[in-house]
Amino acid sequence: MHDGDRVTFDDVTYRVYELGPGGDCDANSLWIVETSPKAAFIGDLVFNGTHSYTADNHLLAWLANLEQVRNLLADVPILYPGHGQPGGLELLDAQRDYLLAYCAAVKELAAGKPSLSQEAKEQLAARMERVRPVAGLTFLIGLGADAVAAELAGGRLER
Repeated sequence: MHDGDRVTFDDVTYRVYELGPGGDCDANSLWIVETSPKAAFIGDLVFNGTHSYTADNHLLAWLANLEQVRNLLADVPILYPGHGQPGGLELLDAQRDYLLAYCAAVKELAAGKPSLSQEAKEQLAARMERVRPVAGLTFLIGLGADAVAAELAGGRLER
């Protein structure tokens, strides 16, 4: 499949949109059901009710993708995320708010450095647990901290 392609299975037509980097990996796509009832499968663009995997060096592109897909999804009432329960466009807002809170916390704790100390990662985890209390996948909070710090510092974390 390529960006904009359509495919039909059992009288249900899907259109795929290639988003590229900017979700929790390098290859994100969006599948919109064009037949009634309209719905979209948004993959790892949204982590609903869990902490997000941010270690792929594309957090800023992720934020851009969340805004880009808003127009594509404007008339789609139900979104199925890669993680968590389905919902509406509010899922995009919640993911954006989470990522912005994560960026702000990492930026402050890194103080311009491309990585965080272990103590700073623990502080980050405590902050993000307040942003999304009782959310699953808490181990992901610290896992992506250095990648995001490096991205915000203008570099890329080498693995």
